Amino acid sequence: MLNRLSAVIRREYLERVKTKAFWISTILVPIFLGAVMILPAWFATRAGGEFSVAVLDLSGRFFEPVQDEVGRLLSGDDEKLSVTLVLQEPGPNPTVTRERLKTEVQKKSFDGVLVIPATMPDEGQPEYIAPNVAAFKLLTVIERSVNNVMVADRLTGAGLDPEAVRELTRRVGLNTFKLGKGGEETRDQGQTFLLAYVFVMIIYMTVLLYGMYVMRGVLEEKSSHVVEVIVSTVKPFELMLGKILGIGAVGLTQFLIWSVLMAAISAPGAVAAVGISGMELPAVPAQLLFFFVVYFVLGFLLYGTLYAGIGAAFDTEQEAQNFQGVVTMFLMVPLVMMVLIINQPDGTLSVVLSLIPFFTPMLMFLRMTLTQVPPIQLAASVVLMVGAILFCTWIVAKIYRVGILMHGSKPKFKDLVRWVREA
Repeated sequence: MLNRLSAVIRREYLERVKTKAFWISTILVPIFLGAVMILPAWFATRAGGEFSVAVLDLSGRFFEPVQDEVGRLLSGDDEKLSVTLVLQEPGPNPTVTRERLKTEVQKKSFDGVLVIPATMPDEGQPEYIAPNVAAFKLLTVIERSVNNVMVADRLTGAGLDPEAVRELTRRVGLNTFKLGKGGEETRDQGQTFLLAYVFVMIIYMTVLLYGMYVMRGVLEEKSSHVVEVIVSTVKPFELMLGKILGIGAVGLTQFLIWSVLMAAISAPGAVAAVGISGMELPAVPAQLLFFFVVYFVLGFLLYGTLYAGIGAAFDTEQEAQNFQGVVTMFLMVPLVMMVLIINQPDGTLSVVLSLIPFFTPMLMFLRMTLTQVPPIQLAASVVLMVGAILFCTWIVAKIYRVGILMHGSKPKFKDLVRWVREA
């Protein structure tokens, strides 16, 4: 049996590892994830440009203070963002002037129009009119400048010194540190959430991807009748197990490569070198990488077994969609519950959900990145998953043994139950 099983595993493994698609995906996935995480923040820190904004100050007294405040806010920006405010005379009819300035904006004479109502700062709200209201850095500067000027005007009216109030009400930041098992403190400003999200998404995508590989592999062999030749020398159960383990070994190979890459990019200062506000990714502990691989292997074996059974029961992927959707739904539940786990990783519901075998690969691993999970819970999750894998393998093997040679009919759920009883 071992010789036949190893032959199937070797065939499935080499057939996929030797393809260009495998190596392309192995290289591109971490590059893609890194780009999704790093590039938006990188571009945000370098968002700049030159903007000319027409200011229609109907109060007649806020243009210069707002202009000074814009200059103050941009003084430490290294000239990445340049904002020029151009005062406009309201004229006898401010409404007509406002419409004229909108036309000027459309002609590209200005990038936008800032309208300060005459009732400010007591009533009303300033307006910014522009074709592009997604220039967040520009909008933030304008909004903060106007707000600071209005607050200072109110304070002055109340007999208070705006500078003194600003100094007294200066914000105090919060330094957050993650407490380790040995009492060590590690600075964490949201990097743990980023790490947890990326790891969970990798497990989700790869388990789903390779589970569907198993299903499609079975469907292809079944539709081409190759399986009828194979089962003459290999038992259906050995074929199913070999296919699952072979494709799982392909996924494990990718995971090992990705683990090495993740260990490398988590080195101190790696992200700081990119210049994202001095932010650094936390070092990835060896224990976390170990369980990263463990939960992938267990998750793949569980879902790969289910997908193999679906592939054996049907003739085409279209016919298998309904049952495939049920299995995929179990993979989607952890994504929905992520917010709950992140907020209360040690809560009763979080613990219970993370011990349900279908959810364990993602939710238990997510908890590990957020808190110190007791060893007894880790051991229990592994034992429960192994038990679930053995049980599902026993059930699916019976379906596989009958369904792998069935053609021409679309089985219903009661047919699958009958196959299990009769096998």
